[in-house]
Amino acid sequence: MGTNLESNFDQVFTSQQIYRLLLDAMARPGKIVTLARLEIDPPEGLSWSIAGLAFTLLDQETTFAALPDHESWGHYLCLNTGSRQAAVSEAEFIIIDGRVDLPELLVVNRGDLLFPDRGATLMVMVSSVGGDGADNRLTLQGPGIPGQVSLTLGGLCPGNLERVQTLNREFPLGVDLMISDNRGALVCIPRSSAITAEVNG
Repeated sequence: MGTNLESNFDQVFTSQQIYRLLLDAMARPGKIVTLARLEIDPPEGLSWSIAGLAFTLLDQETTFAALPDHESWGHYLCLNTGSRQAAVSEAEFIIIDGRVDLPELLVVNRGDLLFPDRGATLMVMVSSVGGDGADNRLTLQGPGIPGQVSLTLGGLCPGNLERVQTLNREFPLGVDLMISDNRGALVCIPRSSAITAEVNG
């Protein structure tokens, strides 16, 4: 399962739809948008929504890594995007199960002062984006946010959130976040956004 070449993903039409939603979400940090359900069959543990983001953003010119490292995820994404796997410290995109504690996050590429845009983009799977009963409540401030905005996430390991805050401590260095659940809810947090976190439980 999940090692197949997907025939139901329209690389032009569907990618454009997802990309437009991504642009909207990235321009308005904390805004939740919803991806249309995709009829694809990713390997176990990889959500259809994160796979859809990967299909949209990865190509022959990009590199990615998966955390934790899943051989089936790598094979599936290479097959369907033409992208190449790279070390976590070098990859442009990192596919992450945010529910798993991942100390390796601290070595991802934050860019440098000459090329801060080379910092990695993290595609993060969580249990829920928005809604009640979430175990993380974030407050975001920064460009694209009038005042501040609150966001709730379920299933994001507190340690991973702390690592992202560490990575983004020295703007313009840092990483961009694309966070999605298996219902297709998607929110983006660019490196320019300051995150204050309140963890319940």
